[in-house]
Amino acid sequence: MLDSTDLNILKELNKNSRIKTSHLAQKIHLTPPAVSERIRKLEETGVIERYRIEVNLEKMGFSRQIFIEVTMDTPNSDMYLQLIHRYRNSILHHYKITGDSNYLIEGAFYTKVDLNKFLNELDRLATYRISDVIDELI
Repeated sequence: MLDSTDLNILKELNKNSRIKTSHLAQKIHLTPPAVSERIRKLEETGVIERYRIEVNLEKMGFSRQIFIEVTMDTPNSDMYLQLIHRYRNSILHHYKITGDSNYLIEGAFYTKVDLNKFLNELDRLATYRISDVIDELI
C-alpha cells in the first residue's frame, strides 16, 4: 500500500519525470538516498511502469486531434484491429470500453484528408461518433 510520501513522489514525478533526485528530496522532505530507494521500490512493484514524454502535437504538424467512439457492427473485430494497426502512427491511445460503444480512439492526423481516409475505412467496419479537440485545459 502506498503512503502519503509515495503519493507525493508520484505526484512530483507526474509533473516532471526528469526531476533530479536532490530536488525531489527537497520538495518532499527526505534525503536523496531515501527518495531513490522509494522510487526503486515503486518501479520494482510495478506502480511505476515507465516514464514518458508529452509532446505538442500541433508543433509536430498534427492539426487534427480527435476522439472517436467506435461501435462494432459485427462481433468479429479482426479487420477493425488490423485497421487500427495500420494507422498506429496516428492513434495515440486505443481503449476497449464499456457502455454504448466498444472502443475509444484518441488520434492525431496531419490533415483533414488523412483523417477522412481513416474514417472512410472505419465506416466499412463500424459505426462511430467523432469529437474534435478544441483545446487542452490542463
